[in-house]
Amino acid sequence: MSQDMESSDFRRIHEIVIDSLPVGYSRVDKNGIVREFNPAAERITGYRKKEVLGTSHLSIIHGSSDPQACPLFTHAFKERTHSVASETEIVRKTGEPINLAVTTAPLFDATGNFIGGVELFRDITELKRVEGERKNFLAMIAHDMKNPVIVAGGFLNRLAAGKVGPTTEKQKEYLALIGEEIHKVKNLLSDLLDFSKLERDKYRPDSAPYDIEKALRKLIEHFKAQGENKNITVQLQLPKKGLPVIKADSSMVDRIVTNLLHNAIKYTSPGGTVILRAFAREDDLLLEVSDTGSGIAAGDLPFIFDAFYKVRQGPKEKRSKGTGLGLHICKKMVEAHGGNITADSTYGEGTTFRFTLPKN
Repeated sequence: MSQDMESSDFRRIHEIVIDSLPVGYSRVDKNGIVREFNPAAERITGYRKKEVLGTSHLSIIHGSSDPQACPLFTHAFKERTHSVASETEIVRKTGEPINLAVTTAPLFDATGNFIGGVELFRDITELKRVEGERKNFLAMIAHDMKNPVIVAGGFLNRLAAGKVGPTTEKQKEYLALIGEEIHKVKNLLSDLLDFSKLERDKYRPDSAPYDIEKALRKLIEHFKAQGENKNITVQLQLPKKGLPVIKADSSMVDRIVTNLLHNAIKYTSPGGTVILRAFAREDDLLLEVSDTGSGIAAGDLPFIFDAFYKVRQGPKEKRSKGTGLGLHICKKMVEAHGGNITADSTYGEGTTFRFTLPKN
């Protein structure tokens, strides 16, 4: 078989594969000119292949000359790297805006010279719409449920205080149990409200001068008392020079530290130790919460910051109780400040969470 026949067969197979793809496919040369455009790309964008070939990818697909508007140019052209499922918005030929999930890759010839890039894309407009409705519905339900729970808690407190008549010891016991359950529901609804706000990017830090050392000293006293009830030593370790005042949202940072300390005490057995450490570095503060508790299984560790994920605890590997939102919310709040959060753990020995906060 001649090389010409082999080349012809290869081109025909290539065309069959590209045309059969269930997702949009576009190849551009090093100047950003469209050289290939498959039927799925036609269906998604509304443009016919003959309208697109030989034109600028940016101008016809994104209606812009700005390379930042396109994942293909941002990753394949500028960074010469692959990208997976980057999200972008384009305008179809009809003028309708749609959302795309785009995977891109740079192309090089046999000698390593850059010759262009390819992108695979699919329409996720409907998925984004449903996701937005789900988030709005979650926020509405949590908000509407919180008020009745608060009202019920208020009347329960009046009953427990004897405002409407004397109560027996057994009744007081039952009222206390009801009060604990109402408190759990309130915490759950607060988590759901915060989660919905963070997922919709509507929860921005209200940054102001924040004396973090003073805040940590106040928080640790509360958790020392909790630790004493379980025979757990709770310590605070600060640098000798102290910590600087930073700009941060005090309620967010307090919540992050509170959540991490609460979990540390919850999963540490009597006789164990929980330590909160803080370090002042050149550009940021590093905070650590470590414990000598049950630890996190290696299979769970990569997913602990995912929403609704519950780690396995105990000898029978049962999933922990709760919403699975606490660490996810912590992560979102840390990232909202421009920091990052990580965790190290040895199952059966303990866990350390670390997060950073920029000084400015």
